[in-house]
Parts: sequence; structure tokens; C-alpha cells
Amino acid sequence: MATTKSAADLDVAVWLASNPKEAEPGAYPKLFYNVNLPPMLVRDAATEASIGSAWRPIDLLEPEEPGGPIPDVPPVMLVPANADVPVAGGSGSFDVTITGPGTSGTWTAEKDAVADWLTLDSPTTPQSTDGQVQYTVAANATGVARSANIYVNGQTFAITQAGV
Repeated sequence: MATTKSAADLDVAVWLASNPKEAEPGAYPKLFYNVNLPPMLVRDAATEASIGSAWRPIDLLEPEEPGGPIPDVPPVMLVPANADVPVAGGSGSFDVTITGPGTSGTWTAEKDAVADWLTLDSPTTPQSTDGQVQYTVAANATGVARSANIYVNGQTFAITQAGV
């Protein structure tokens, strides 16, 4: 079964093939993305002003990651970036904000495999919008401080738990 590309998809493909890195900064057309929709080619300032804040420009002159203008996963920001947990353990969370484009359009959270005392409560599936990661830390009966990390699209959330 053949797939038919829309006019907008073909327009973006043609524009990308034209070597847009050679364009003047700020010149039109510009490529915009929205994490929930396909990229859009914007041809003038009026259209750019009308598309809303969910659309963000893709800067092909300074890619987020080496190896191509659009990384596999979108870059994210974690707030806060770390947590100190008492000996008794407890639960916590941190916010994940998508800050750029990625071909997958999703972020996922994973923890250090050896940290059996750390549980990722949610989310358990890839996410396509900004959200929260919730985790639980078990009580520390070892008497020694310990640490582990939760990773989200290349960013690290560090957890340190007291031992005494």
C-alpha cells in the first residue's frame, strides 16, 4: 500500500532539501514545530504571528545535538535537577518541560537499574507533552548514604539518600 504525502509534507521536504542552512538568519520561509503536530513551513510574518505560542521555530544553524538538525528525542529541562531524601525514604516528583523538537516527539524516564530501592511510579509510558515524573525511595537500612539517577531524554535527575 503506497503512502500519499500531503502538500504540506512535500513543501517541508522540498524546503529541507534546498539547504536552508544557507538562508539569511530571520529570513522566510521558516520551519516551525509543535510537539503534537507535523512541522509547518511559515512563509511570512503575519502567518508566524497567527500560529500561536505552541509553535516554535527550528533553528537549523545551531542544532540541539550533533549529527543533524532534529535529534531523535526532544531536549527537555528537569526542575528541580536533584533531590535529597531522608533515611526514612519517601516520595517525590520533578517537572519535565520539552524545550525543542525531536523526531519521536516523546520523552521517557528510566532509572539506574541497580537502584532497587528507587521506584519510578509514573509515567510508565512515553509522554508527548510536558509533565511530571513521580518516584518513591525506600527506607535506607544500610547505614550508608546512597545515590541513584533518573534519566529523561539525556538529562539527569540525581537522588541522594542519607545513611544515618
